[in-house]
Amino acid sequence: MNIQALVDGMSAQWQRERAETQMTLGKLIAALEAMPEGSEVANMNSAHSYRGYYSDLAFERDEGTRPAVDLLHECKAAMGQVFCGYKGGDYVMGALTPVWLASYGCCGQKLMALHAGGDVETAEDD
Repeated sequence: MNIQALVDGMSAQWQRERAETQMTLGKLIAALEAMPEGSEVANMNSAHSYRGYYSDLAFERDEGTRPAVDLLHECKAAMGQVFCGYKGGDYVMGALTPVWLASYGCCGQKLMALHAGGDVETAEDD
């Protein structure tokens, strides 16, 4: 048995489990698309591979807000894009990729929801 194939399979299963309990890139895009034109959202930016799970996506959180349409464009640009993990490796982001709020190179919080008013809900990793 190929040990790397076993590890890859386990990693993919764990990612699917995370995707069931938090926002994914696809869910975030859907939430942004449902917002009215001119909406503002929490200022999430600088998409990168998440330090905690390199196969997941993270956004940095800055003060204030930004136009929802701008975040939507950034999210759509991340779909299918290859990101380099913090300590190496290439990871493709897709609709089922879990999303986190974290500075580059740091662990952070799960993105649980993007509310209609543009605020985000987060939770600690279990």
